[in-house]
Amino acid sequence: MSFFEWFWSGKGEIALAGIAGSAVSVAMEWTGFWSGLRRLVVGALTAYFLAPIGLPIFRWVLGQIDVPVEQSAGVGGFILGIGGVIIVEIILKAFRLRRAELKGGHNV
Repeated sequence: MSFFEWFWSGKGEIALAGIAGSAVSVAMEWTGFWSGLRRLVVGALTAYFLAPIGLPIFRWVLGQIDVPVEQSAGVGGFILGIGGVIIVEIILKAFRLRRAELKGGHNV
């Protein structure tokens, strides 16, 4: 599969939507080049790899918003791209709390 075939596939659409969502997030909260680049990469990767669970979560959170099936991957990828850094921070915090609980320590 060539790059262009992948790019026009469902996975490519999700990756592009994740990058676009991350770019919007970076533009709205500009804190510098390196921070922006980090947030762009984290948001894009989060969108790409969490896309299979993204749409069911957003349907649950947003209620009965009807997104056409053809556009659902792009919409989910865009939203995951916007919130990618926040999602990763939540996941890491949950791991830290669980680790502290297993060690018998206090909350992190």
